[in-house]
Amino acid sequence: MSGPMRCLLDKVVARRIMEALLKLASAQDLIAEEVDALSLYERSDVRWLRLFMAPPTDHILERLVLSTPYAPLIALFRTRAEVARPTRYFKRWSRRLRDQGFTREDAAILALGTFGTSPAADVLGMHFVATLDRPMLNHWQTRQRTIQERLVAMQRQLDPPYRDAFLPQIRRPENIVQEPQSIA
Repeated sequence: MSGPMRCLLDKVVARRIMEALLKLASAQDLIAEEVDALSLYERSDVRWLRLFMAPPTDHILERLVLSTPYAPLIALFRTRAEVARPTRYFKRWSRRLRDQGFTREDAAILALGTFGTSPAADVLGMHFVATLDRPMLNHWQTRQRTIQERLVAMQRQLDPPYRDAFLPQIRRPENIVQEPQSIA
């Protein structure tokens, strides 16, 4: 493997991680989705999996850190989750995904998974998008072939490195938490 895999957390997965951290800090029981999201968070590291969050999630955390006693937990979350930044073709790809029937918010997350980068701009795209959104997952699965064809058609017109963009795998957090050798 040439570098760590990259995983974009949708807002619900990021929220479940934060809820799990908060509950653990106050010795409360976790629900299954929180356990799965926290497991993904705990197993991430720079050796095999880098976590990213969307800019709107980061903006919410920025506001919360100023007005809550949970600033240390937010800081802990941010130690493992970088903010993904949209690149040049993000908006165009997002519009094309909306044309495929995705909501504006879902299209933005999926477009960030394809045309997103790190704060250092050292990568292009994500290998995974972690989501708990069943309708988005189902719609992605039914439209994936058409979406791939649209991306290929778009790539023909793009300069490097954007020509090399790829579709992320859209998965639930528990389906991403696996050993690096078994990731396809």
